[in-house]
Amino acid sequence: MKLKNTIIIALSFFSFAFAKAQVSPQCANDLSLFAENAKAKNYEEAHKQLLQLVEKCPDASAAIYQYGEKIYEHRIKKKIGEQKDNVDGLLKMLNTQVSNYPDKVDVTRKKIEIARTMQKYKVGSIEEQFNMLDGLFQTDQENFTDPNGMMTYFSLAEKQYNSNKMDLQRLFDIYDKLTNHIEALQDERSKVVADLMTKQETTELTEKEQKTIGYQEANLKNYGIVMGSVNGTLGELADCDKLIPLYDAEFDANQSDKDWLSNVLVRLQKKDCTDAPLYIKSVKALHVINPSAKTAYGLGNIAETTAEKMQYWDQAIELGIGDDYKATIYYKKGNIYKSKGQFGSARKAYLSATELRPSFGAPYLQIAGMISGSNASCGSNPFEKRALNWVAARYAYKAARVDPSIKKSANKAGDDYNAAAPGKRDVFSNSSYNSGDRITFNCWVGESVTIPNF
Repeated sequence: MKLKNTIIIALSFFSFAFAKAQVSPQCANDLSLFAENAKAKNYEEAHKQLLQLVEKCPDASAAIYQYGEKIYEHRIKKKIGEQKDNVDGLLKMLNTQVSNYPDKVDVTRKKIEIARTMQKYKVGSIEEQFNMLDGLFQTDQENFTDPNGMMTYFSLAEKQYNSNKMDLQRLFDIYDKLTNHIEALQDERSKVVADLMTKQETTELTEKEQKTIGYQEANLKNYGIVMGSVNGTLGELADCDKLIPLYDAEFDANQSDKDWLSNVLVRLQKKDCTDAPLYIKSVKALHVINPSAKTAYGLGNIAETTAEKMQYWDQAIELGIGDDYKATIYYKKGNIYKSKGQFGSARKAYLSATELRPSFGAPYLQIAGMISGSNASCGSNPFEKRALNWVAARYAYKAARVDPSIKKSANKAGDDYNAAAPGKRDVFSNSSYNSGDRITFNCWVGESVTIPNF
């Protein structure tokens, strides 16, 4: 998947490379005047010129339709003229860009805009709108990155389900593919942010790198909004109290059906319904029929002893379970190590989870908590023991920046850790330490921190 280092919002790039070899002097002149008005946002005059260009010089340039798109969006927003005429005009601008200038526009994005415009202004049927977006998502998922398009796609899928034109399993399939796609995009963006933040610990970032962090954090925020919207839409249908009775009633008839059992487990795992008797008996039934990485993972979840959990989870990893599940396994292992006070092993497991799923902020937050709570064994004096909180804050803020779903709580944790660290008065009153000095912790933390310049 290509990483696009831009904020995911509707941006238009206009080009005056004339698409056709033969452009009359009159058309070239009219196009130049039209472009000047459009650039100056003199949309009323530009609209009149647009109509003439479309009629007399339809093939002169892609810019006619690129600017035309903006002109009709302006007219719709300001309620200038008849809405139907403006919507029809906007759709014509978009469709012409796709059909006549595919080399000058992002075709998938423009097609998403067409479907969203049709949905917003009730042009065509819901089924037609859904089929357009579904076709795009299935055939060009790599470029299906527009957050608004994703929300519209799933909203239309839900309407198809509510009108009995789609069964529940099909809706679940779309949900799974879409959320997996969003998570992959989040991981890409989060890795960029995390890598640059790690670099920032020792090297000053360039202006371009600082902007990159900002761009990608904006992307992460947008995808977090989409994920929340999609989960909210499916919430009532996919909650444990709805799923369990639905599948429980079908268990006896399908307990030997590998595909059915696999689907049940995926669904129940996604919603954390792993304490339900249905989950336990489904895992055991599938492991008998077809032992696999996922059944080993499931058995690890329901095992009663730590040794059994670790054994099954290791087996799941050996059998090649996917990175998303593997990240969850390492996170669960980290929690077990942490509960036993084995902080070094816990941190190693948590960092393995973030390597596999870069947008996973919870492991960083767990590490922060362990570091802050280690002042009894780390730091050679009271000042250094409090200075541990600077390291803890660093991890908490990293959690906030890579994972928008916990941004508020992680930032608060970071602020709390900084508040517990030495302040300006502490540094000035301590003859052994100055701003800019570096403190290295020789306990399990094994990291260094620079005393801030107050």
